Amino acid sequence: MAKKQYDAVVVGSGVGGCGAAALLAKDHGKRVAVLEKSPHIGGRVASYVGKGDKVAIDGQELDHRGFMKSLADTRCWVSYCEPDIKTIFAKGLLDGWTFENGGHGLFWGNKSRVRLLLEHLGEPEDMPVNRGLGYVDAAKGFKMYQVGQPYPWQSEEGFKATLSALKQMGRLTMEECAAAMDIDVQTWLEQRGLTENEEAYTYLKVVMACQNAMAEPRMAPAGDFLGYMAMARDIGMNLHSGSVATMNEPGCIAIPLAMERALNAAEGEVFRSTPVEEIIVEGGKARGVMVRNKKGEFETLEAETVICNIPPKHIFNVLHPRHFPAEWVDLLQTKFWSAGLLTALIGIKDNVWDPFGIDERSFIWMPGIIQHEGYIGAVDMVMWSMAACAKRGPEGKRDFLFSTALTDQEMRDPKKVMRVINYCMDWFRRTFKGWKENVEFVLWTPSDEAYGNWRPIGETRPDVKSPYVDGLYFVGDQYGERLWGGGVDGASLSAIMCVDTIMGTDLETEIYPHYHRGIPKAAANW
Repeated sequence: MAKKQYDAVVVGSGVGGCGAAALLAKDHGKRVAVLEKSPHIGGRVASYVGKGDKVAIDGQELDHRGFMKSLADTRCWVSYCEPDIKTIFAKGLLDGWTFENGGHGLFWGNKSRVRLLLEHLGEPEDMPVNRGLGYVDAAKGFKMYQVGQPYPWQSEEGFKATLSALKQMGRLTMEECAAAMDIDVQTWLEQRGLTENEEAYTYLKVVMACQNAMAEPRMAPAGDFLGYMAMARDIGMNLHSGSVATMNEPGCIAIPLAMERALNAAEGEVFRSTPVEEIIVEGGKARGVMVRNKKGEFETLEAETVICNIPPKHIFNVLHPRHFPAEWVDLLQTKFWSAGLLTALIGIKDNVWDPFGIDERSFIWMPGIIQHEGYIGAVDMVMWSMAACAKRGPEGKRDFLFSTALTDQEMRDPKKVMRVINYCMDWFRRTFKGWKENVEFVLWTPSDEAYGNWRPIGETRPDVKSPYVDGLYFVGDQYGERLWGGGVDGASLSAIMCVDTIMGTDLETEIYPHYHRGIPKAAANW
């Protein structure tokens, strides 16, 4: 490393870390270094492009062994594939395909927080959304519907109850959403009688799982869910018209790569394959970091500001617990939990949805496929052909994606994972004709921490500024007392909050409309 001293050092190159680094360098002229232990940047936002018998990510070309190692770096793995992974690579079956490590959904597309942040940095990236909404009624013979109004799978009473619930949520102010941060979704719905109609309740649970990656309403903070529902009115988008986005080749990794370009243009740097051994804290103040360089040698980088872009459960890999209260360490390490994502990428030749009257560009729900089998909540499946909406596949071919949210513990249980996979594969084979002729490959990838580490109900997120160590800041989709939401949008807001806290600025108001800002402090109840 040419430099040994910086104004700020960022540990981790996720969307939050790259975003904060780019803002500090571009807007404030700070000397910033981002340190990433993996060979590629982006953290959990990793995506691959098939190149012949290899896949490419962030300038690297990987064979099947390198691919498996790269997945493991982002807490993702292959649980099932057809044919085996070695054959998939040897035959070049992934050639021309763009796909994510476990799947990523980007709510609000070109109106999202992350897109607005990229525009501010001068590096906008297109985020095309779904076109339409589909529904597969697993409880009633798997009948399929292109969703309009009224919802054809619901009774008249169920549809009215659903609309009533959606209207209640759409009228909420952000202050009211803030007041619901300390209770779970189930409690909030019960208090308003919104669990009494089973059809409406099922609909709301599926919406919640799509947005928060939590299938069980008792585990989801109500404020996070309600914020999305209230925002839909002001932002003018919904699943019918299109609100879930993907990205063209090279996939969602284009987001941190765009942030890196902005950082480089402001003379900041990203160092890949550079693991941080320890964040140095002396006398209650962050002084810099100790890293292991590519030669295996230890180096010290000094900085008055250190930003940690590592999920809460894992920060003590680089921060010694002695610097923090024991109860806070215990909260993060043992009580925070993770929302995982199980995703399948199936490469197909023909449009399988057209015979059923479903637009293949639709975001498609199939709720309640597995119930009362020991999972936390019912298992709800969503499906989408991203390649029908963006440049993500070979010319004339399509992808078929399955995706479902499970907890981290469920994701690490091979029996539970295979139960879901076998259910979906059996349904696919029964439903869509010409399996052997149409399907070129199948790749199922679980990720136990796809949506980061979530706090227990009633606990606030760790704030972006450490109250225990001066000069130490946190960034990412679970940092910020006023943060709501998660994923890349949560990380983007956290990056702005972090920089505003460091610099005493108000980029949050400058860059974001009111519905994208952190939620205000809850109104006092008298």
